[in-house]
Amino acid sequence: MSEQGNVVDFEKKRVEIRFRRLTERLMAFVNGSEFGAVAATGLRKFMSETMDEDEEYAARDEPDDLENEFIEWLVLDYEDEEVGATLIHTFLVSLAEGELDEWEEMSFAQWACSTLSLYEVEDLVSDDRVVLRDVLSGRSYDVIAPDIGEGILRWSAVVTRLLAVDNVYTIGATALEIPRPLLRYVLRVVGHVYRNLRAQGYEGGWIDFLKSSGLSLRRLARLMLSTWNSDGEREDDGKHDPSGARAVPEGAPAEGVEWKHEQPDRTLYRSFIRVSDAGRAAQAVSRMRGVRSVVPGSEFSWIRPQRNQDQSGIAPYSPDDVAFISLDGDTFTVYAESRGTLGVCVSLMRKAVAGFAAPQGKPRKPGPLRSEEKQRAIARIDSIAYEAMVEHYRAWADTPLPLLLGTSPRDAVQSGLGRRLVEELLKDVDYHENLKRRAGVPWVDIAGLWGQVTSEEYGQSDAVSDRMLGPKEWSVASLLDEMMRRDGYTEDQIFASAKMWCDYVNRERPNVVHANTWAAAVEYASAVSQNEPVTQASVARKYEVSVSTLSQRYRQIMKSLEGYGG
Repeated sequence: MSEQGNVVDFEKKRVEIRFRRLTERLMAFVNGSEFGAVAATGLRKFMSETMDEDEEYAARDEPDDLENEFIEWLVLDYEDEEVGATLIHTFLVSLAEGELDEWEEMSFAQWACSTLSLYEVEDLVSDDRVVLRDVLSGRSYDVIAPDIGEGILRWSAVVTRLLAVDNVYTIGATALEIPRPLLRYVLRVVGHVYRNLRAQGYEGGWIDFLKSSGLSLRRLARLMLSTWNSDGEREDDGKHDPSGARAVPEGAPAEGVEWKHEQPDRTLYRSFIRVSDAGRAAQAVSRMRGVRSVVPGSEFSWIRPQRNQDQSGIAPYSPDDVAFISLDGDTFTVYAESRGTLGVCVSLMRKAVAGFAAPQGKPRKPGPLRSEEKQRAIARIDSIAYEAMVEHYRAWADTPLPLLLGTSPRDAVQSGLGRRLVEELLKDVDYHENLKRRAGVPWVDIAGLWGQVTSEEYGQSDAVSDRMLGPKEWSVASLLDEMMRRDGYTEDQIFASAKMWCDYVNRERPNVVHANTWAAAVEYASAVSQNEPVTQASVARKYEVSVSTLSQRYRQIMKSLEGYGG
């Protein structure tokens, strides 16, 4: 590492120097006195759209950051009524031919068209280099910026603007990281607003929409972040076995595992239960829901039942969900890292062993928790949590998931309808497990999950079977995918629509003459079931079909699939 630190990254330095040259040249033009009124008008709009509803979050921003965001928006996005164009377009048309180098012309041309958008971290090249994928367009970009790769996880979401500097990109003034679980919600809201405008006659595309909605996207992301943090969301914690096949033995990490038991901030709680008949009490405990035997007759684990299963099928277990139970003589000792988990486990145990309770006597005064006792209990808890996660992911490929409408990932992929959505779910899982790895607690390497999902060992479920789709029916599914993607629908919404079409075809075997008509009817039916702001007229206009024909096909679909989506 020390040798790498002495290596000069010449490309990074070149980008920094050229970016400074571009901004200085542009700002020298913008700072002219004739644009003072434009700046004042733009500032009022910026403050009214960012500070009122974002006041709490903005108050914690560094003043320089907020000022830089305003300047970037003012120069690149704001179109003043009197000027009739953005300031960067005004700058570009003011230049004489040959006044800029070719690389400067190309960079400024991209700046003029750039927008604040949503990206995911596709690859971490170094602390200063990442590959960002635009989640709206699907295009990937090589990005160089100081420290951009530090502390960020693969598949994290970022709200930012990419600015070209010759043949690479750097980030603009706004670079807001969003926890991946929020990405789907942000996309839903942004897409919902866009589709609402489209239904009202807006004819602009995604780029035009984002260009005029940068302030709203920034505020939305920060509002969701503020709510996420105030709700006390935490980054759950877990561990790794490269094969995904074996559990951690006897509380010790498997070879290559990196989680650390000796963490000063890990607190351990314990409680004692004395019994009169240890053998029969142990049998009663072993029959409790959620209890597993660790060492027969003397050590047990209890895992808190999961109330809310994530739609992506992420392993919900962490050390906080686990209690370790040790029986020594006539006394059970219960250990947990969460007071809530300890309390629930002890309450259930007291009920289970009520018939074997020890005679009332002087309460046992616990001695201090010894370091070796604490470390052993934490190691056991980590091992138990890890084993539960490995077991969970072994079954993941064949587990029906809410986001797949009750279909398993293996069936969704084999049918061809849900491949992209399953890929997104695997990103969710990978991100979640890497949060645990970064926290230094048990996590699972899910690299082998894709192989499990695509295995041909298992048959295909009829739930999303597309084997009956002929070329004409596939043309409808393909058109549906293309047109819904163009209007910003998320992968799960597109999957729901494709599944609706597949279910209808397998049930009714319609005679497909015009793909546009059927695709329009399916999109409208699916959008209505998801409370999207569409009208028959707007969808008919989009697919260039008549409203009456769309309505007729829509009624046919809904009659066949009674109660779909509702």
